[in-house]
Amino acid sequence: MEQSKGRRVILFPLPFQGHINPMLEVANILHAKGFSIAIISTNFNSLNPSTLNPHFTYHSIPVDLTENEASMKDPFLLLSILNAKCVEPFRENLSGLLSKDVNSEDPIACLISDPLFNFTRSVAESFKLPRIVLRTGGAASFAVYAAFPQLKEKGYLPIPDSRLEELVTELSPIKVKDLPAAMPNCDPEDFYQLINNMANEPKDSHGLIFNTFEDLEGKALATSRQEYYPNILIFSPGKRPEGIKSYIILNG
Repeated sequence: MEQSKGRRVILFPLPFQGHINPMLEVANILHAKGFSIAIISTNFNSLNPSTLNPHFTYHSIPVDLTENEASMKDPFLLLSILNAKCVEPFRENLSGLLSKDVNSEDPIACLISDPLFNFTRSVAESFKLPRIVLRTGGAASFAVYAAFPQLKEKGYLPIPDSRLEELVTELSPIKVKDLPAAMPNCDPEDFYQLINNMANEPKDSHGLIFNTFEDLEGKALATSRQEYYPNILIFSPGKRPEGIKSYIILNG
């Protein structure tokens, strides 16, 4: 397929399989729509380009994790370490790609990154590069995460045993027992901060992609657009990826 001349997209997935796979699927969708694709990944849980789309270019950045850090069971601490140690390697790699971009027939239109990689916002802003956030889960779960501050204020978080069967009126028909609890080996307050930061990250982006489609989660997508992220564009590429394509062409 002839690629969209002048349109290249960089994608930077979080180095966990449940985040990598949706990111690669978005890359495949955009490539099918005519974009050139570059994937930046870490050498922690590294990608094997020989098993992936041969039409993409792949760039690995070094992340100097100790053996103890790499095997850490606390997801909050591991994410904090990754966010700290990825900043400069990512900045250097992105700078190199952008410097090669000056005379390229495929200049970089935008960066697509995971909201849990929160440092990508400041790096992208420093290069004046538009950034779109990909939430690798569905819209309904993210709507719950976006409501965390309100839920905590009303006493639903941390989840109280005495209210498990109570209906969360703000998220009906969800009950208190259905709310996401802290991950194993993660302090409840750390978990709250992690989720709150992730939910806030799209507000400073140029757009938000959900790993879903309108026919499946239309109500949750409408809630996100109207209540939580009214100032950014929200895309659901499951059935209609044209909106992402049009946005990148117009704004990249």
